[in-house]
Amino acid sequence: MELTVITSIVSNLFWATIVLIVGIIFSRKMGEVSQNFLENLRLNQATKNLGWHHFFERYNARLNASRVFGVIVQVYLLLVACMISSEILNLSVLGEFFLNIVEYYPNIFISSIVFILAVFIAEFSKKIVFPSEDLKYSGDLSEILSSATWILATLAILYQLQIVPDLIMTLFIGVVAALALAFGLAVGLGAQDLVKNYLKKIGKKKK
Repeated sequence: MELTVITSIVSNLFWATIVLIVGIIFSRKMGEVSQNFLENLRLNQATKNLGWHHFFERYNARLNASRVFGVIVQVYLLLVACMISSEILNLSVLGEFFLNIVEYYPNIFISSIVFILAVFIAEFSKKIVFPSEDLKYSGDLSEILSSATWILATLAILYQLQIVPDLIMTLFIGVVAALALAFGLAVGLGAQDLVKNYLKKIGKKKK
């Protein structure tokens, strides 16, 4: 009987160790794959174009957004491996602890995706709108688009992370309504100027 128990413990310990080792290797590899994928999407270049690197360089630090999200993927897979190993060893309390973290992780993934999209949208808004003599408010418009993107993205991330979700939802609705109103007024005022200029041209032609 004792031999059977010892054999079972050794077997469980062996398989738990194998799972953990494979999990460490696989999580590291997938972290590198995720990092390379985001680097190919030029995520680091996008953050550099937004001027974030200058802030970190002041404190002798280096921003590597692709690396950060690679670590997020790596930690997730490592947690899954730890959870499975805990279950194999019949460590139910520890396994439940890892399970709770793993179940929360989709919120982190979705928040990460929202952040990445916000980076590219903010960068794109600066590319399509340039200050010029023909469009004198284009520089301000670029900043407005970028700021609106980050406000909405921040609220979406906080809501996804379940940080005071009721308050965040209220703020989100308020911000969307305010942006819609501001956009409507801007379009209305812009259209008013266009109509005036068009009517002036017609009046000159008649004269």
